Amino acid sequence: MSAQGDYLLWTREELDELRRQQGQDNAMGRSLAALEARVAASMARGIVIPGQGEAGSFEHNTHKENARVIEGAALWGRLSDNVQALAHAEELLAGYAACYRDMPYQVARNTNPPGRLFHQILNEHIWLLHASLGLALLKPSLSEARYQSLLDGLFQPMLEMFTETYRHDFDRIHNHGLWAVAAVGICAMVIESPEHLAISIDGLDGSGETGGFLAQIALLFSPQGYYVEGPYYHRFAIHPLCLFAEAIERHHPERRVLTHADGRIEKSLHVLLSTAYPDGRFPALNDASRSMDLDDEGARCAMSLLAARYEAPRELLALARQQQGCWIHANGLALLNAVQGVDTQVEATSQLFRDGPDGQSGGHAHLKRGQGLAAQHVVLTAGQHGMGHGHFDELGLSFFSRGKEVLKEYGFARWVNVETKFGGRYLKENEGYAKQSVAHNLVVVDMQSQHAANHALADERHGEISLLTGCAAGARARCDNAHDGVAMQREVLLVESRHTETPILLDVFTLTSEQPHVYDYTFHHGGHVVRWWGSEFTALDALEVMGDRHGYQHLWKQGQCRPATGHSMTWLEGDSFHSWHQITQAPAEAFQLRVGANDPDHNLRPDAKVMTRLTATSQTFYSLFESHGHFDEALEQCGGARPQVIHFRVLPSADGVTILELTFATGRLLVVLAEPARQGESLTLEAGERPLRIEQDVTLIDLPDTARVSQNT
Repeated sequence: MSAQGDYLLWTREELDELRRQQGQDNAMGRSLAALEARVAASMARGIVIPGQGEAGSFEHNTHKENARVIEGAALWGRLSDNVQALAHAEELLAGYAACYRDMPYQVARNTNPPGRLFHQILNEHIWLLHASLGLALLKPSLSEARYQSLLDGLFQPMLEMFTETYRHDFDRIHNHGLWAVAAVGICAMVIESPEHLAISIDGLDGSGETGGFLAQIALLFSPQGYYVEGPYYHRFAIHPLCLFAEAIERHHPERRVLTHADGRIEKSLHVLLSTAYPDGRFPALNDASRSMDLDDEGARCAMSLLAARYEAPRELLALARQQQGCWIHANGLALLNAVQGVDTQVEATSQLFRDGPDGQSGGHAHLKRGQGLAAQHVVLTAGQHGMGHGHFDELGLSFFSRGKEVLKEYGFARWVNVETKFGGRYLKENEGYAKQSVAHNLVVVDMQSQHAANHALADERHGEISLLTGCAAGARARCDNAHDGVAMQREVLLVESRHTETPILLDVFTLTSEQPHVYDYTFHHGGHVVRWWGSEFTALDALEVMGDRHGYQHLWKQGQCRPATGHSMTWLEGDSFHSWHQITQAPAEAFQLRVGANDPDHNLRPDAKVMTRLTATSQTFYSLFESHGHFDEALEQCGGARPQVIHFRVLPSADGVTILELTFATGRLLVVLAEPARQGESLTLEAGERPLRIEQDVTLIDLPDTARVSQNT
């Protein structure tokens, strides 16, 4: 290690600055207090190095915790001049060094190769990275004999396993590969192994183009910075990226890693943090937890690196104020200084993130309106499948409003680190339900998942997406290859008007085909159904299973409404009401569903769903979602429980133009959606006004009650 860093990622001067934050009521002070408590708890337990165990077991979790304690105790020891903490970290390393070489390989439980401590090598990569950071902090005070014993018994065997035994897997462009190169690279910098550092940065062939850290940066993220597997795995991949990038920048600034591949790291930090909902949680796209948020360690490192090494926009700094802790590092201090004086009430801005290594594989629209926790956030996805963690969800939709996810992503079927749930690994229901199209908020064709539920085929295809003009939060997405002979288009937008306190979500989903198909419009919701409006709802005497494959085998039908061209339903979640209105051209049945059929092991969450079904060649589902009213059970107060939209209808129009009329107690609103080819035409209001020329994708018209509408074609 160079003189520029006494402990690889920390200098003595930086540790002095961090030490001054102890006891402070801020993110750094809380993180330091948590670190002290973690180290104290481990020291009270003493040195515990178990044998091998199943995923999620005591052995598995203890090995994971020990790696974190090796780094944490060493860091706390330096911060507080605590020789007992330093000794604890050293004794843990010595304990592993005494037994690691003689440990047999674990039994592989999936397609990933096993390590000695864990059933998949990924966990061993993570272990080595944290242990190496601990070694960096301990190294100046270790005796030569102790240091050599640690290298011989632990660090060298790990490097041999990663770069020789599993050489064929080292250059893999994947989040696992990113952890591998970061672990080997950071270890190499600590033990001063230039050959291992070279392959970790430039790959096994030395080109920097097919493997190694530089290739991971350039190929794993799109040119705009989007990560193909979605936000959940993005925050997982960003953690080693931040650590290794910071280490390289400090000790090998000539590599210019922070600006590599047209600034891909900076862009990736922006994208990850910008995908978070207003409450800090990440949308559960693809395999993902619904609870992962900005307080994840990877997200904390990302926010800190962005503030320290780049220019963080105020919108992201406002989100950072929600973080309860931060990276215990000089970059964390930089973030702490950057958020000072930043108001949490910053206007959210819509963004479109392009997908694929060349940015030509569709994308994902994040549509936002409002400020702080009161902001709304819509996600419309039309990008790549997401490799092994991808779901069959082209043109899928999620919606956050009034502090909650209203249209919910199901996420993965997995109980992370719960040993009694298949060792915390992915369950068979992940393929059976969670990945299937019907588990998402979209239209399913013929009760079959997109791309015939073929992951390899889905990886070759993608949709197309663009933001709508004339609207601050709107997007149009198309996908013509998810189902044979069926073209799909979805237009979504948040509509602000004087008639509602909260913007309304409009959703227009069009399917075009020459052959008849069964179309199922479906969405997950939370809370409690208040009532169905204008439809006679019939609760079933006995639950019925909706199908036998493609996820339908896991859906209970609880009740239904008779076929109609309009359906409307309200549910209460927390302190707000949410209503859905839908119009179809052909009569559609409406079903109230519950997840959990054919699930004897209770692996699935019993989420609530709504589905409307019809048979047609081509069809458009016109849907509207509104958040309204207020409920306080403790005070026994309720207001605005009924929908604000009194009438919702589609007016006659030419092909390529959609005119939606929304009627409120306070007046009427027209929403005109025009395909690019039809823009430039005139819309006439037959109430004395001049004709309105359509010049953009979206036109909003606030009408007096007497106005009538026609279109000149």
